[in-house]
Amino acid sequence: MRDKSNAKRSLLDLRDLVLVALLAAVGGVLSAYIGYLGNLINRLFGVPFGAGQLIAGLHVLWLLLARILTRRFGSATLTGITKGIVELLSGGTHGIVIVLISFVEGLLVDVGMGISKRLSLPLTMIVGAVATASNVLLFQAIYFSGVSMWFILFMVALSAISGAFFGGYMSWDIYRMLVRSRVVSSFRNHEIGRSSSSLKKRLLTLGVALALLVGGVYYYTVVYDPFAAPNKARIEGALLAPYTFDYTDWQDQIVTVTAELRGSSTYVPPREYEGVPFSIVLQQARPEQGAQSVRVIADDGYEASFDDLSSLLEDQKILLSLDRGRLRLIAAGYDGSYWVRRVTRVVVR
Repeated sequence: MRDKSNAKRSLLDLRDLVLVALLAAVGGVLSAYIGYLGNLINRLFGVPFGAGQLIAGLHVLWLLLARILTRRFGSATLTGITKGIVELLSGGTHGIVIVLISFVEGLLVDVGMGISKRLSLPLTMIVGAVATASNVLLFQAIYFSGVSMWFILFMVALSAISGAFFGGYMSWDIYRMLVRSRVVSSFRNHEIGRSSSSLKKRLLTLGVALALLVGGVYYYTVVYDPFAAPNKARIEGALLAPYTFDYTDWQDQIVTVTAELRGSSTYVPPREYEGVPFSIVLQQARPEQGAQSVRVIADDGYEASFDDLSSLLEDQKILLSLDRGRLRLIAAGYDGSYWVRRVTRVVVR
Protein backbone atom coordinates (compact mmCIF):
# COMPACT_ATOMS: atom_id res chain seq x y z
CA MET A 1 0.00 0.00 0.00
CA ARG A 2 2.84 2.35 0.83
CA ASP A 3 4.45 1.88 -2.61
CA LYS A 4 1.12 2.52 -4.34
CA SER A 5 0.52 5.73 -2.44
CA ASN A 6 4.03 6.92 -3.27
CA ALA A 7 3.52 6.05 -6.93
CA LYS A 8 0.33 8.12 -7.05
CA ARG A 9 1.94 11.11 -5.38
CA SER A 10 2.43 13.82 -7.95
CA LEU A 11 3.16 16.92 -5.90
CA LEU A 12 6.57 17.87 -4.58
CA ASP A 13 6.85 17.24 -0.84
CA LEU A 14 9.12 19.06 1.61
CA ARG A 15 12.06 16.72 0.93
CA ASP A 16 11.73 17.32 -2.81
CA LEU A 17 11.59 21.10 -2.34
CA VAL A 18 14.71 21.05 -0.18
CA LEU A 19 16.51 19.00 -2.86
CA VAL A 20 15.34 21.39 -5.59
CA ALA A 21 16.52 24.40 -3.57
CA LEU A 22 19.91 22.79 -2.91
CA LEU A 23 20.56 21.83 -6.55
CA ALA A 24 19.33 25.21 -7.80
CA ALA A 25 21.56 27.08 -5.37
CA VAL A 26 24.66 25.08 -6.28
CA GLY A 27 23.91 25.27 -10.01
CA GLY A 28 23.14 28.99 -9.90
CA VAL A 29 26.29 29.90 -8.00
CA LEU A 30 28.51 27.70 -10.19
CA SER A 31 27.04 29.12 -13.41
CA ALA A 32 29.35 32.15 -13.24
CA TYR A 33 32.32 29.80 -12.87
CA ILE A 34 31.13 27.68 -15.81
CA GLY A 35 30.89 30.86 -17.89
CA TYR A 36 34.45 31.70 -16.87
CA LEU A 37 35.59 28.23 -18.00
CA GLY A 38 33.82 28.86 -21.30
CA ASN A 39 35.82 32.07 -21.74
CA LEU A 40 39.05 30.17 -21.09
CA ILE A 41 38.11 27.55 -23.69
CA ASN A 42 37.32 30.27 -26.23
CA ARG A 43 40.75 31.79 -25.57
CA LEU A 44 42.39 28.37 -25.92
CA PHE A 45 40.78 27.89 -29.32
CA GLY A 46 41.52 31.48 -30.31
CA VAL A 47 37.88 32.43 -30.89
CA PRO A 48 35.76 35.06 -29.09
CA PHE A 49 32.63 32.91 -28.81
CA GLY A 50 31.34 29.39 -29.42
CA ALA A 51 33.95 26.93 -28.17
CA GLY A 52 32.75 27.47 -24.61
CA GLN A 53 29.58 25.58 -25.54
CA LEU A 54 31.64 22.43 -25.00
CA ILE A 55 30.87 22.68 -21.27
CA ALA A 56 27.36 24.13 -21.54
CA GLY A 57 25.93 20.78 -20.41
CA LEU A 58 27.02 21.58 -16.86
CA HIS A 59 24.17 24.13 -16.73
CA VAL A 60 21.50 21.42 -17.15
CA LEU A 61 23.20 18.80 -14.96
CA TRP A 62 21.38 20.16 -11.90
CA LEU A 63 17.99 20.15 -13.64
CA LEU A 64 18.38 16.53 -14.72
CA LEU A 65 19.48 15.50 -11.24
CA ALA A 66 16.43 17.19 -9.72
CA ARG A 67 14.11 15.37 -12.15
CA ILE A 68 15.78 11.99 -11.63
CA LEU A 69 16.02 12.17 -7.84
CA THR A 70 12.54 13.59 -7.12
CA ARG A 71 10.82 11.58 -9.89
CA ARG A 72 8.22 14.35 -10.20
CA PHE A 73 7.14 16.33 -13.24
CA GLY A 74 7.81 20.00 -12.64
CA SER A 75 10.85 19.52 -10.42
CA ALA A 76 13.27 20.36 -13.24
CA THR A 77 11.25 23.44 -14.24
CA LEU A 78 11.17 24.68 -10.64
CA THR A 79 14.89 24.00 -10.31
CA GLY A 80 15.53 25.91 -13.54
CA ILE A 81 13.56 28.97 -12.44
CA THR A 82 15.20 29.00 -9.01
CA LYS A 83 18.65 28.43 -10.50
CA GLY A 84 18.10 31.35 -12.90
CA ILE A 85 17.09 33.65 -10.04
CA VAL A 86 20.14 32.60 -7.99
CA GLU A 87 22.40 33.24 -10.98
CA LEU A 88 20.76 36.64 -11.55
CA LEU A 89 21.21 37.65 -7.91
CA SER A 90 24.78 36.32 -7.95
CA GLY A 91 25.71 38.91 -10.54
CA GLY A 92 25.09 36.95 -13.74
CA THR A 93 26.01 38.92 -16.84
CA HIS A 94 22.90 37.90 -18.83
CA GLY A 95 20.44 39.73 -16.59
CA ILE A 96 16.80 38.66 -16.28
CA VAL A 97 17.07 36.71 -19.55
CA ILE A 98 18.87 33.90 -17.73
CA VAL A 99 15.70 33.13 -15.74
CA LEU A 100 13.82 32.56 -19.01
CA ILE A 101 16.65 30.43 -20.42
CA SER A 102 16.79 28.25 -17.28
CA PHE A 103 12.99 27.94 -17.23
CA VAL A 104 12.89 26.62 -20.81
CA GLU A 105 15.76 24.21 -20.11
CA GLY A 106 13.94 22.86 -17.06
CA LEU A 107 10.66 22.52 -18.94
CA LEU A 108 12.36 20.56 -21.72
CA VAL A 109 13.92 18.25 -19.12
CA ASP A 110 10.53 17.64 -17.50
CA VAL A 111 8.82 16.95 -20.81
CA GLY A 112 11.64 14.80 -22.15
CA MET A 113 12.06 12.68 -19.05
CA GLY A 114 8.28 12.27 -18.89
CA ILE A 115 8.22 10.45 -22.23
CA SER A 116 9.00 7.16 -20.51
CA LYS A 117 8.41 5.87 -16.99
CA ARG A 118 11.59 3.84 -17.30
CA LEU A 119 14.82 5.68 -16.66
CA SER A 120 17.49 4.93 -19.23
CA LEU A 121 20.87 6.32 -20.17
CA PRO A 122 19.98 6.98 -23.86
CA LEU A 123 16.86 8.97 -22.87
CA THR A 124 18.76 10.97 -20.26
CA MET A 125 21.53 11.83 -22.74
CA ILE A 126 19.05 12.85 -25.46
CA VAL A 127 17.11 15.07 -23.06
CA GLY A 128 20.35 16.63 -21.83
CA ALA A 129 21.42 17.33 -25.42
CA VAL A 130 18.10 18.95 -26.39
CA ALA A 131 17.83 21.07 -23.24
CA THR A 132 21.39 22.35 -23.54
CA ALA A 133 21.11 23.13 -27.26
CA SER A 134 17.98 25.19 -26.58
CA ASN A 135 20.04 27.93 -24.89
CA VAL A 136 21.83 28.69 -28.17
CA LEU A 137 18.56 29.05 -30.07
CA LEU A 138 16.99 31.17 -27.34
CA PHE A 139 19.96 33.51 -27.12
CA GLN A 140 19.90 33.94 -30.88
CA ALA A 141 16.15 34.61 -30.84
CA ILE A 142 16.53 37.26 -28.12
CA TYR A 143 19.79 38.83 -29.29
CA PHE A 144 19.52 38.06 -33.00
CA SER A 145 22.49 39.53 -34.76
CA GLY A 146 22.50 38.18 -38.30
CA VAL A 147 25.07 35.51 -37.42
CA SER A 148 25.64 32.87 -40.09
CA MET A 149 23.22 29.95 -39.83
CA TRP A 150 26.13 27.55 -40.18
CA PHE A 151 27.80 29.10 -37.15
CA ILE A 152 24.59 28.79 -35.13
CA LEU A 153 24.21 25.15 -36.15
CA PHE A 154 27.82 24.55 -35.15
CA MET A 155 27.18 25.98 -31.68
CA VAL A 156 23.97 23.94 -31.39
CA ALA A 157 25.96 20.79 -32.20
CA LEU A 158 28.63 21.61 -29.60
CA SER A 159 25.94 22.31 -27.01
CA ALA A 160 24.13 19.07 -27.78
CA ILE A 161 27.33 17.03 -27.40
CA SER A 162 28.08 18.76 -24.12
CA GLY A 163 24.52 18.28 -22.89
CA ALA A 164 24.61 14.58 -23.72
CA PHE A 165 27.80 14.03 -21.69
CA PHE A 166 28.02 16.69 -18.95
CA GLY A 167 24.25 16.81 -18.52
CA GLY A 168 22.87 13.38 -19.45
CA TYR A 169 25.69 10.94 -18.78
CA MET A 170 26.97 12.63 -15.62
CA SER A 171 23.51 12.93 -14.02
CA TRP A 172 22.87 9.27 -14.85
CA ASP A 173 26.21 8.19 -13.40
CA ILE A 174 25.79 10.30 -10.25
CA TYR A 175 22.36 8.76 -9.75
CA ARG A 176 23.77 5.25 -10.11
CA MET A 177 26.48 5.98 -7.56
CA LEU A 178 23.94 7.39 -5.11
CA VAL A 179 21.80 4.26 -5.49
CA ARG A 180 24.71 1.91 -5.00
CA SER A 181 25.78 3.81 -1.90
CA ARG A 182 22.14 3.55 -0.67
CA VAL A 183 21.81 7.32 -0.39
CA VAL A 184 18.69 7.11 -2.58
CA SER A 185 16.52 4.25 -3.78
CA SER A 186 16.27 3.22 -7.42
CA PHE A 187 13.23 3.71 -9.62
CA ARG A 188 10.65 1.01 -9.05
CA ASN A 189 10.64 0.07 -12.73
CA HIS A 190 14.36 0.44 -13.18
CA GLU A 191 17.08 -1.79 -11.85
CA ILE A 192 20.58 -0.37 -11.75
CA GLY A 193 21.89 -3.47 -13.43
CA ARG A 194 23.65 -6.61 -12.35
CA SER A 195 26.91 -5.82 -14.11
CA SER A 196 28.72 -2.95 -12.50
CA SER A 197 30.17 -0.32 -14.77
CA SER A 198 33.92 -0.04 -15.04
CA LEU A 199 36.05 1.65 -12.41
CA LYS A 200 37.37 4.00 -15.10
CA LYS A 201 33.88 5.42 -15.70
CA ARG A 202 33.34 5.93 -11.97
CA LEU A 203 36.67 7.68 -11.66
CA LEU A 204 35.88 9.86 -14.68
CA THR A 205 32.64 11.11 -13.16
CA LEU A 206 34.22 11.64 -9.74
CA GLY A 207 37.20 13.37 -11.36
CA VAL A 208 35.00 15.82 -13.28
CA ALA A 209 32.91 16.53 -10.17
CA LEU A 210 36.02 17.09 -8.05
CA ALA A 211 37.60 19.34 -10.69
CA LEU A 212 34.39 21.36 -10.86
CA LEU A 213 34.35 21.76 -7.08
CA VAL A 214 38.03 22.68 -6.75
CA GLY A 215 37.85 25.02 -9.73
CA GLY A 216 34.75 26.69 -8.30
CA VAL A 217 36.48 27.31 -4.98
CA TYR A 218 39.52 28.77 -6.77
CA TYR A 219 37.32 30.95 -8.99
CA TYR A 220 35.34 32.45 -6.12
CA THR A 221 38.39 32.99 -3.89
CA VAL A 222 40.94 34.23 -6.46
CA VAL A 223 39.27 35.31 -9.72
CA TYR A 224 35.74 36.51 -9.03
CA ASP A 225 35.41 39.91 -7.35
CA PRO A 226 31.79 40.25 -6.18
CA PHE A 227 32.55 43.18 -3.86
CA ALA A 228 34.25 45.37 -6.46
CA ALA A 229 32.92 48.92 -6.53
CA PRO A 230 30.63 49.19 -9.57
CA ASN A 231 32.02 52.50 -10.84
CA LYS A 232 35.70 51.90 -10.06
CA ALA A 233 38.58 49.96 -11.65
CA ARG A 234 42.18 49.38 -10.60
CA ILE A 235 44.72 50.63 -13.14
CA GLU A 236 47.86 48.58 -12.48
CA GLY A 237 50.85 46.80 -14.00
CA ALA A 238 53.88 48.34 -15.72
CA LEU A 239 53.02 51.86 -14.62
CA LEU A 240 54.80 54.68 -12.87
CA ALA A 241 51.61 55.93 -11.20
CA PRO A 242 49.05 53.13 -10.73
CA TYR A 243 45.75 54.29 -9.27
CA THR A 244 42.06 53.46 -8.85
CA PHE A 245 39.87 54.93 -11.56
CA ASP A 246 36.61 56.37 -10.18
CA TYR A 247 34.10 57.34 -12.85
CA THR A 248 32.56 60.04 -10.66
CA ASP A 249 35.90 61.90 -10.51
CA TRP A 250 36.09 62.26 -14.29
CA GLN A 251 32.80 64.00 -15.07
CA ASP A 252 34.52 66.91 -16.81
CA GLN A 253 36.31 64.48 -19.17
CA ILE A 254 33.19 62.70 -20.47
CA VAL A 255 32.77 62.72 -24.25
CA THR A 256 30.31 61.19 -26.70
CA VAL A 257 31.16 58.86 -29.58
CA THR A 258 29.11 56.93 -32.10
CA ALA A 259 29.99 53.25 -32.27
CA GLU A 260 28.70 50.03 -33.77
CA LEU A 261 29.00 46.71 -31.93
CA ARG A 262 29.70 43.77 -34.21
CA GLY A 263 30.17 40.50 -32.33
CA SER A 264 29.98 36.81 -33.10
CA SER A 265 26.61 36.54 -31.36
CA THR A 266 25.44 40.14 -30.92
CA TYR A 267 24.96 43.13 -33.14
CA VAL A 268 24.03 46.65 -31.99
CA PRO A 269 23.53 49.28 -34.73
CA PRO A 270 25.49 52.55 -34.52
CA ARG A 271 24.43 54.64 -31.52
CA GLU A 272 25.90 57.23 -29.20
CA TYR A 273 27.86 56.28 -26.07
CA GLU A 274 29.11 58.54 -23.29
CA GLY A 275 32.27 57.90 -21.32
CA VAL A 276 35.81 58.83 -20.40
CA PRO A 277 38.38 58.33 -23.18
CA PHE A 278 40.39 55.21 -22.35
CA SER A 279 43.53 56.91 -23.65
CA ILE A 280 43.59 59.56 -20.92
CA VAL A 281 42.82 56.92 -18.28
CA LEU A 282 45.99 55.12 -19.35
CA GLN A 283 48.02 58.32 -19.69
CA GLN A 284 47.12 59.29 -16.12
CA ALA A 285 48.87 56.10 -14.92
CA ARG A 286 52.05 56.90 -16.92
CA PRO A 287 52.97 53.57 -18.58
CA GLU A 288 56.59 52.54 -18.16
CA GLN A 289 58.95 52.61 -21.13
CA GLY A 290 58.68 49.29 -22.89
CA ALA A 291 55.04 48.62 -21.89
CA GLN A 292 53.31 47.09 -24.91
CA SER A 293 49.89 45.61 -24.14
CA VAL A 294 46.78 46.10 -22.02
CA ARG A 295 44.39 43.61 -20.42
CA VAL A 296 40.88 44.77 -19.52
CA ILE A 297 39.40 42.42 -16.91
CA ALA A 298 35.80 42.04 -15.68
CA ASP A 299 34.68 41.01 -12.20
CA ASP A 300 33.82 37.48 -13.42
CA GLY A 301 37.28 36.89 -14.91
CA TYR A 302 36.42 37.68 -18.53
CA GLU A 303 39.10 39.74 -20.22
CA ALA A 304 40.12 41.30 -23.51
CA SER A 305 43.76 41.86 -24.49
CA PHE A 306 44.99 44.74 -26.64
CA ASP A 307 48.45 44.09 -28.08
CA ASP A 308 49.32 47.66 -29.10
CA LEU A 309 49.45 50.09 -26.19
CA SER A 310 50.65 52.96 -28.37
CA SER A 311 47.52 52.81 -30.53
CA LEU A 312 45.30 52.87 -27.43
CA LEU A 313 47.07 55.97 -26.17
CA GLU A 314 46.17 57.74 -29.42
CA ASP A 315 42.64 56.37 -29.91
CA GLN A 316 40.00 58.85 -28.72
CA LYS A 317 36.99 56.65 -29.58
CA ILE A 318 37.53 53.94 -26.97
CA LEU A 319 35.71 54.84 -23.76
CA LEU A 320 35.24 53.67 -20.19
CA SER A 321 31.49 54.14 -19.83
CA LEU A 322 28.95 53.61 -17.07
CA ASP A 323 26.39 51.01 -18.19
CA ARG A 324 23.62 50.08 -15.73
CA GLY A 325 25.79 51.39 -12.92
CA ARG A 326 28.84 49.28 -13.89
CA LEU A 327 31.96 50.20 -15.85
CA ARG A 328 32.00 49.05 -19.46
CA LEU A 329 34.65 49.38 -22.13
CA ILE A 330 33.20 50.79 -25.36
CA ALA A 331 35.77 49.49 -27.86
CA ALA A 332 34.70 51.37 -30.98
CA GLY A 333 36.29 49.87 -34.07
CA TYR A 334 37.00 46.53 -32.38
CA ASP A 335 35.17 43.20 -32.42
CA GLY A 336 32.33 42.82 -29.92
CA SER A 337 34.46 40.51 -27.75
CA TYR A 338 36.53 43.57 -26.76
CA TRP A 339 33.50 45.40 -25.36
CA VAL A 340 34.08 44.26 -21.79
CA ARG A 341 31.24 44.67 -19.29
CA ARG A 342 31.67 45.11 -15.53
CA VAL A 343 35.31 46.19 -15.75
CA THR A 344 37.21 46.03 -12.45
CA ARG A 345 40.89 45.93 -13.51
CA VAL A 346 43.10 47.30 -16.28
CA VAL A 347 46.57 45.73 -16.40
CA VAL A 348 49.39 47.20 -18.51
CA ARG A 349 52.13 44.74 -19.47
